[in-house]
Amino acid sequence: MYIFETIFLVKEFHLPISIELSFSYEQVQKILLDNFNTSLDFCKRLSPYYKDHLQGVAPLNDLADCRLLPFTEKDAFAQNQDAFLCVAEEEVVDISTTSGSTGAPLLVKLTPKDLERLAYNEFLSFSRAGLTSQDRVLLAVTQDKCFIAGLACFSGLQRVGATAIRVGPTSPEMLLSLGRKVNATAIVGVPSYLLRVSDYAKAIQFPLKNQCIEKLLLIGEPIRNQNFSLNSLGARLKEAWGCCLYSTYGSTELQTSFCECAQGQGGHLHPELVHVEIIDDDGLPVMPGEIGEVVVTTFGVEAMPLIRYKTGDISFLATNACGCGLKTPRLGPIIGRKKQKLKIKGTTLYPQAIINVLDEMLDLEDYVIVITSTGDMVDHVEIRLCFRSSHDLTDLLKERLKGQLKISPDLMLSSTAEIMQIKSSVSERKKTKIVDRR
Repeated sequence: MYIFETIFLVKEFHLPISIELSFSYEQVQKILLDNFNTSLDFCKRLSPYYKDHLQGVAPLNDLADCRLLPFTEKDAFAQNQDAFLCVAEEEVVDISTTSGSTGAPLLVKLTPKDLERLAYNEFLSFSRAGLTSQDRVLLAVTQDKCFIAGLACFSGLQRVGATAIRVGPTSPEMLLSLGRKVNATAIVGVPSYLLRVSDYAKAIQFPLKNQCIEKLLLIGEPIRNQNFSLNSLGARLKEAWGCCLYSTYGSTELQTSFCECAQGQGGHLHPELVHVEIIDDDGLPVMPGEIGEVVVTTFGVEAMPLIRYKTGDISFLATNACGCGLKTPRLGPIIGRKKQKLKIKGTTLYPQAIINVLDEMLDLEDYVIVITSTGDMVDHVEIRLCFRSSHDLTDLLKERLKGQLKISPDLMLSSTAEIMQIKSSVSERKKTKIVDRR
């Protein structure tokens, strides 16, 4: 059984809200099918791009038939931005952009109704994590620079009724001081930033575990392994903060995010807002639990809806029963990005595997992974790094990388300033751990 409350109207879309009334599985499938067909019709009529891209496409008789529809490629979205707009420019009230960490930043335009949907989506995500009107939440995420996550989090907390403290990714001292002053109960932030805050707290002997913080809602970086156990970064955060961790997945283009419940078994999807597929390299659907590319169709987006959008993210769907009682499928941890897959002397892996090994090194202060190509279908990986102490631990790190991943990337000691400069060369807004120069 699925749980719903009532009908949420976004222009021509009727979206049930997941709160109280029970719907059968068949009813939910019909809602998904109806919303998918409504999105198809909406895009074919109002999107210049989809008028051509979906020409001749008839309404679906079964949700499984969506696999017969063409994909929307990220490059097509990037090269035809204006053609995806379904409303007049004067109806647009917000423009957000992607971070540009894997290419040029994309513009995403939103109408008032899109902002309502954005807030509702975040309300669902925060509700999965158990936030209520009693919570005081430090928003340690960027609020400016056209960053949709900061906007979504603030509006979602308003809908939950929680108190939002828009501190941003400020200095560790300010975050700790303000958190103590307002008795904050939760923090929304990037894992590596909150790890830096915990390191600072330890250095000044700040009693981090004695504060009121009960939950960390983590964006932008994975904190779990494929089996849902905490990865190195997640484990260090758990040890430092001593509270519950909630992993999230979000996309600017999709204007959607998913959050874990307390079970920590993947981000619960919102069938009323999106349809999610996982496909293999040939574009065919895979079985639940199998790894592939995440493909999403949005429901209820007014300005720039997307049909079967290939995100480039690699993950899987978990469809087994969740301990929280929700029957919605869940998106697993992001294993990597399709374009960032590495081939190193016979070994194929994603950069996240390297990050997990690096994050195990407690003496490692900062690092950046630089990827280049040798031109013969083989990738070259160089890791710029610096240690907290004067001891050179590169030999130990080499052994760990070789032992766990069977690779031997070049390791180069650098200053923190040099590493930050390399990170910032990709995106001013998002300090990435991976710089792909292939």
